[in-house]
Amino acid sequence: MTNITEIARKANVSRTTVSRVLNNHPYVKPEKRNAVLQAMKELNYVPNFNAVNLSKGKTNVIGVIVPRISHPFFSNLIEGISKECNKHNYSLLVHQTNNDPEQELEFFNKLKYKLVDGLILGSCISPCHILDELSYFGKVVSCEASGSKQIANVFINHKSGMQMAINHLRDQGHQAIGLCIGNPKSGVGMSRKKSFFHYQKEYGLKWRDNWYFDEQYTIEDGIEVAKTLLEQPFRPMAMVVGSDYVAAGIIYEAKNQGIRIPEDLAVIGFDNQTISKVVDLTTIHQPIKELGETAANLLYNLINNKDVPTINTLELELIKRKST
Repeated sequence: MTNITEIARKANVSRTTVSRVLNNHPYVKPEKRNAVLQAMKELNYVPNFNAVNLSKGKTNVIGVIVPRISHPFFSNLIEGISKECNKHNYSLLVHQTNNDPEQELEFFNKLKYKLVDGLILGSCISPCHILDELSYFGKVVSCEASGSKQIANVFINHKSGMQMAINHLRDQGHQAIGLCIGNPKSGVGMSRKKSFFHYQKEYGLKWRDNWYFDEQYTIEDGIEVAKTLLEQPFRPMAMVVGSDYVAAGIIYEAKNQGIRIPEDLAVIGFDNQTISKVVDLTTIHQPIKELGETAANLLYNLINNKDVPTINTLELELIKRKST
């Protein structure tokens, strides 16, 4: 295997000059740089970038964890992160955890062992004390309200989003409103559930425990939710649903069973995904790509030892369509 001593000999320069060329050092004369590059080419030399990164103390890689890469929310989040990382010449290492705390802890080791320069938590279920400990090993940004004061947080104001949804349904005359969310243990899930029941009690809305659903993520899940709802003798007249895809499944099955939307059942979703336009779904627009872009920029600034605010909040928007 070719080493820098052989390259230096062939290029007729010092080992130090070769090292500077490999590390893209600015103070190398053009003719010497060209001689080194030509020698590398003739000797079929490929740099060991792990060794180069180790010497620099940087990898130019950012780690990202999400529960499901295929979920539209997280695929859009990753797109936003990637856009900003490309601007700063960073690569992404994305890990799907499937909401498994052991998977999260395993990936956190990437930061501990300096295999990434920083971490973006798309969504995680690890408790605050774990995130606090993680912050000792490197820079971390959470894309939801993590509860940790040791890491930077950028998140969407889900409390205001839930208030928008409920107020809109109340404006349509609805008092019996059900709730369907995704992961109840995530920061987003906990915030939405807490906010919903806060306003449900504040407004004195009707409630039955079988109007609540969680761990629902897909159109197929929505279909099953609708089947369960429509079997109930006393069912809600409106549903707040944490995913446009699940909401679309509810609408599909309800119409199959002859239920009129919104006269018999009003449905409001979250995210403003493309499918919401297809099924004319009223939804809460979330700036998902902006969330990813903001998280990436915060992390880049942290890595470069710049001060950033610990709490960063993005707002939501109600998109009215025919499902309510």
